[in-house]
Amino acid sequence: MPISPGSPWGFTAPLPERPLNMTSDRELGIFLRDHSAKQIHEQSIFMKSGDIPRVLGVLDRPRDTECLRVVIDAIVVSYTDAAGDEHTDVCMASMSIARRFFRGAISVVTNSGFWRKHEVAPRAHLNDGKLDIFEVSGAMRWSQRRMMWKKAQVGLHLPHPLLSYSQGDFFHWQGSLRRLVIDGQYVGMVTNVYCRVQSDCVQVYA
Repeated sequence: MPISPGSPWGFTAPLPERPLNMTSDRELGIFLRDHSAKQIHEQSIFMKSGDIPRVLGVLDRPRDTECLRVVIDAIVVSYTDAAGDEHTDVCMASMSIARRFFRGAISVVTNSGFWRKHEVAPRAHLNDGKLDIFEVSGAMRWSQRRMMWKKAQVGLHLPHPLLSYSQGDFFHWQGSLRRLVIDGQYVGMVTNVYCRVQSDCVQVYA
């Protein structure tokens, strides 16, 4: 079950023999999307890089016999592409909906709290059973965006009248064509996106 504030989370554990090595958050999301629950739970998954080990404070740590074992949530993403076809995908860290990077209105839904290596959602937790939603108003000027982006490196960009931050179980966006990027990978142009949190989705080692 999702953690509660102040409760312990994760354990130090020996690295399993012959784990399934994941080199990015996106690689893990695709694995979860394309495999059954039984196949997923039969695997010992080791996160070599990405926002998950970044949040855990073990990014680029030398691989040894001891690691962290944690249970994390995922974001189930349903979207409609430019042709009107519907798809389902899985996001592990963060996803964004925007015309172009850093221009116009931007919606970021995150599990890790990080987007493009910036801490846009400082209250986020990988296993709190919540989506964290960070949005940039289209009215924000370029100079304001640059300052916000600099402050977001250390999570000091909030509060701001042209930025919004919230938490919830679901997120829905609908509008004219926007770029959907999931865990750093461009997925396609979309007109409708629906997200929900999948609590306690998978156990990983890092």
